[in-house]
Amino acid sequence: MRRPLEGIKVLDLTHGVAGPYCTMVLGDLGADIVKIEKPERGDATRYMNVSEKFHSDIPRVGGDYFLAVNRNKRSVAIEMKSEDGRKLCEELAAWADVVVQNFRPGVTQRLGLDYESLKRFNPKLIYANISAYGASGELSEKAGMDIAVQARSGVMRITGAVNSDEPLRPGASIADFGGGIYLVAGLLAALFDRERTGRGQEVSVSLLDATMSLLINYSVAVMDGGANVRPLGSGHPQLVPYQAFPTSDGFVVVATGTNKTYRTMCDAIGCSSLAVDERFASNQSRVLNRAEMVDALSAVFRQQTCARWIEILEAADVPCAPVNELSDAFEELKTTSPDMVKTVEHAALGKLSQLGVPFRFSDCGGDIRKPPPMLGEHTDEVLAQLLGRSPDAIASLRERKVI
Repeated sequence: MRRPLEGIKVLDLTHGVAGPYCTMVLGDLGADIVKIEKPERGDATRYMNVSEKFHSDIPRVGGDYFLAVNRNKRSVAIEMKSEDGRKLCEELAAWADVVVQNFRPGVTQRLGLDYESLKRFNPKLIYANISAYGASGELSEKAGMDIAVQARSGVMRITGAVNSDEPLRPGASIADFGGGIYLVAGLLAALFDRERTGRGQEVSVSLLDATMSLLINYSVAVMDGGANVRPLGSGHPQLVPYQAFPTSDGFVVVATGTNKTYRTMCDAIGCSSLAVDERFASNQSRVLNRAEMVDALSAVFRQQTCARWIEILEAADVPCAPVNELSDAFEELKTTSPDMVKTVEHAALGKLSQLGVPFRFSDCGGDIRKPPPMLGEHTDEVLAQLLGRSPDAIASLRERKVI
């Protein structure tokens, strides 16, 4: 299979979540990813687990978070703070098309691995930065992680139960993954621009900017309209009904994006009177009378099971869905989108599940070619094949704890 980024070489200096997610996506699309990790310790996500299964006694393996966002990469253990380690990274930057890093601003300058330093070895280099708050501005030097960015962005003030004043973090790390996918887009644009101009450049994304961009549907209402957006549970600030409703055995989500769909829903659930009620005749009036609308529909949906409501609403072509447990969602994926559930063979763990590649192309594709690597699994291979180091030279580097 032809892969869209086949032949693109990436030096991955990232750790944590946002940066590794970005480089994983590039790898899924065919890029050759060489991930640099600190010898002995490796990426911090190697020690982050939800499942007890991955509290591994096997050194160098990694936790379930690492295993989720680091496939299609080669792991090379290099002590970047050492002079010889820096020189190895310089040589790899000369080999690479792209360098990606997510250290705090100023760290790569101190290491001598910033864009200005590395472009001397590779003028066509695309150099990508991702950090919590960017390299300039009053927040640039502050420490930041996903939850801090979500808090500062306002996301945690619009997430939660109706009338609740307690801030709530969404279950997904939207700042990390949103920032990572924005950086993918920026890198692809920079690579395309290089094809036209022959020049490399620096690309930067901050988690805060990326997260604020995900709030674009609120931007005009808040900045120009003075809206005070508060948590609505599963509801939508601009559409009603567009939320989860309790059923006799669970919850069903109903989404009416137009007045026509709303009327269709009312007829389907046996509540045609709600379609002609002046309080609910238009979406604007339903937003203004949200509490009454939700109360009326909740009383109806409690009368049947979730499965029965899904059957009724789908027959009427009204957007709806059960509210799945996460385990149910992954299980359902095996039949609804089988290409999204893959199994790879890991060197220490054996069979390991991986989410598939979500892109669909008509003339090429993405795939999973390598399982998440063991720490330093490819150090000797990369130093020998890409940098021409002899076995004796590699042994010397290891003895001096450079690798």
